[in-house]
Amino acid sequence: MIPAQTEVLVYFRLLAEDFSIEDVTHRLGLIPTETFKRGEKGYSSRPREHTSWSLGTGYQPSFDVNHQLQHIITQLRGKETILDDIYNTYDDLQARFIIVIMIEEGQTPALSFDLDTIQFAHRIRAEFDIDLYANPYQDEGC
Repeated sequence: MIPAQTEVLVYFRLLAEDFSIEDVTHRLGLIPTETFKRGEKGYSSRPREHTSWSLGTGYQPSFDVNHQLQHIITQLRGKETILDDIYNTYDDLQARFIIVIMIEEGQTPALSFDLDTIQFAHRIRAEFDIDLYANPYQDEGC
């Protein structure tokens, strides 16, 4: 049996009460990996409270979060002015880099942000949201 590997998912999300997903997609020139509109049913039976546009990597085996993060940032570089215009159009829009780490067998990935990454996130008004999930593992000493 192949042991489970630690996986990382990174995505950039734009979230607001309501905005045009089609407009944001057209302006950015990027195809989102996930979208949902306010009022649509989510994973539960409750309707969504916000509209969302996301660009993500999907889960990938990784021991360095920056591999996935830089993949997303590369797609957004050069679009800073476009994002400014989008924020001016939809004034309640929030931007986030969301990092989800599924830790397997105690194998934690590197999680650090260099100055260039921090400055880019600041420039596009994006916050970081990091979710950690540590799946059970057995220590060899037990």
